[in-house]
Amino acid sequence: MTNHWEHYHRHWNLLDAPLRPPAETVGIIEREAATADADVLLLGVTPELAELGKTLRAVDSSRGMISALWKPSMPSREAVVGSWFDLPLASGSVDAVIGDGSLNSLGTSAERLVLLREAVRVLRPEGCAAIRVFAGPDRREGIGAIKDDVRARRIDGFHAFKWRVAMTLAGPEPDYRVRVTEIRDAIDELFPDRAELSAATGWRFEEIGTIDAYLKSDAIYSFAATARLVEEAEILFEEVRLVPSGSYSLAERCPVLVMRQIR
Repeated sequence: MTNHWEHYHRHWNLLDAPLRPPAETVGIIEREAATADADVLLLGVTPELAELGKTLRAVDSSRGMISALWKPSMPSREAVVGSWFDLPLASGSVDAVIGDGSLNSLGTSAERLVLLREAVRVLRPEGCAAIRVFAGPDRREGIGAIKDDVRARRIDGFHAFKWRVAMTLAGPEPDYRVRVTEIRDAIDELFPDRAELSAATGWRFEEIGTIDAYLKSDAIYSFAATARLVEEAEILFEEVRLVPSGSYSLAERCPVLVMRQIR
């Protein structure tokens, strides 16, 4: 088994919303985290967020992702290899912590809380965390309903379809975990002929093929419901809000989790 993040960057140009944040989402994170004159920590190396802040340090565990995606435009942007569970930053050293899907790349509630505690540690007292999340619906939908929506062309893009499948497969609370190999297997079982799926939906064949990044990966994602994410954040922050992240496909399940006033 491998971690797909080491080669996931090869598919980057085939990814779009909801997997990558559109400009409207970037603007919302910038506004909510007040990054204009801030020292910012970015969880991961999401290129769309790399220009926010007065200064920005990105932390990612994958050298491959950093090497492929980190193209800073200014010397005040830096990316380092490190663990989100032990951030390579001094306590109280940043004004804002931002990320895109960062909490979803963790497989358990306990891991999400460790990351949030590290965010609290590195934030200054008046700082803010703003992280877009992919949240499973309160009422889980059936896999058959998703298949029907695909056939009726009611799903705008492959990646929105993929996330709906993943959310349906997610396990019980508090973790809501799913192995990424299960996501790929479920999609192949639903639509074993990818050329036929492409022709029926208008989705690019190469875009559908990005699901193969999950092949033999040992990664585990989580798709917690919004109520659970808020509950976890409220352990550490006095003010927790969910802010809509835009109008793209599946945006209703992709709010920005905004956290202020450290307890």
